[in-house]
Amino acid sequence: MANPLIRLFVCDIDGCLAEPYRPFDLDALQALAEAAAHAEEGSAAPRLTLCSGRSYPYVEAMTQTLGLAAPVLFESGGGRFDPAAAQVAWHPDFTDALADTLGAVRDWMAAELVPGTALSLDHAKRTQAGLVGPNPEEVAEATGRVRRFLEKRAPALRAFATEVSVDVLSPRLTKKQGLCWLADHLGVALEEVAYIGDSEGDVEALEAVGLPLAPSNADEAVRHAVREAGGHVAEGRVARGTLAAYRQCVARGTEDTPAAA
Repeated sequence: MANPLIRLFVCDIDGCLAEPYRPFDLDALQALAEAAAHAEEGSAAPRLTLCSGRSYPYVEAMTQTLGLAAPVLFESGGGRFDPAAAQVAWHPDFTDALADTLGAVRDWMAAELVPGTALSLDHAKRTQAGLVGPNPEEVAEATGRVRRFLEKRAPALRAFATEVSVDVLSPRLTKKQGLCWLADHLGVALEEVAYIGDSEGDVEALEAVGLPLAPSNADEAVRHAVREAGGHVAEGRVARGTLAAYRQCVARGTEDTPAAA
């Protein structure tokens, strides 16, 4: 049976296009930018876009770096930026009540977690309450405290962590929900979406799409989830892994396209 045609290739940023606090791989990003431009010229290659937990300013900058034309997701799909129209939209499930609850979580983080550490609030975020820091041990300790706090004070919320961040968000505003929102906006079925991710916050999204992917540096749990879902772990780390995955996705589509009579 033929694989579903992939029309949209969605990239996480941290771990898939860049590493926090490290220089960009400019050669790999340039190759991805060229691929994105080619896809927008009417070729059969899937369009490139982003779905990142990062805040709007960083995602907009990466969108411009890659020259993307398709709408992108920031804050794990809490917001959507359309680079062609230069417009931002917020997910309909981001409510005033949720904003108030997240504000209370931020206040607690600022008072109880930040003092005496290298941690800081992720001030640019609106649909999440986030902490960032360069020390993985501090982030891991903060993550445990955040999850215990949520169990007692805000059990409807969830926390996702990486080595450099912990984000609190609604289960209705995860990357999976964001991809559903984006796919519906673009008129694309989830079966026609490829997604590449590397950390725990990506797993649900990877399990929901037609082609789940991961770079070689992805967490072991992510690589396992990708393989279990029938996807592929690319050769190459970070942006080079994503570039290899995109090229494989293009080749896969070419193989499945019937030759002209």
